[in-house]
Amino acid sequence: MSQLLPLFPLDIVLFPKMVLPLHIFEERYKEMIGECLRSKAPFGVLYTHQGTTARVGCLAGILQVLKKYDDGRMDLLAQGGDRFQILHFDTSASYLRGWSEALADREGTRPPDRKAAQRLLELFRETARILKRSEAEKVVVSPDYQGLSFQIAAGSAIPKTVKQRVLEGRSETERVAILIAYFNEHLPRLRQTRVAAKRAGSNGHVR
Repeated sequence: MSQLLPLFPLDIVLFPKMVLPLHIFEERYKEMIGECLRSKAPFGVLYTHQGTTARVGCLAGILQVLKKYDDGRMDLLAQGGDRFQILHFDTSASYLRGWSEALADREGTRPPDRKAAQRLLELFRETARILKRSEAEKVVVSPDYQGLSFQIAAGSAIPKTVKQRVLEGRSETERVAILIAYFNEHLPRLRQTRVAAKRAGSNGHVR
């Protein structure tokens, strides 16, 4: 069943369970967030870039309003919920809305292969070590690896176009494969950069 959903187009990709800090300052979004607060309803976040807005997004529930300003601006924390897809947009309000329906994984899909999931974790952790990022420490791995791809995509410095492909994936196996392909392509360059940096730090002499 479709529903009319208030939409917040942003240059980010929101994933389920991901916490999103927001500063609300535009009048139309002050109105939208005010209505969501009054009705205790979520809004939808859609990735938008260079005039193009994706049709698959993630619901955002308001966790907490951190600060309200005298002019109506506010700082808040939202958290990603279920995914949705837009059937068609509605521009009759001051802010963008869309008729949407839930986007779930395909029926009958199985958990990802254990070896593939472990390989993804290895690639992600190596990337985090090279880039000296701490996101890998925050990943919580469930016994069946469900939700692993969303956690890794949310915590990785990967292109937003790749993140959007992960969000649109219709099975954990598909999403894991997208991320493995990305890391396999880009990790060699990161490794070379690390080796070059070590050589430069040792005056060109390999230890």
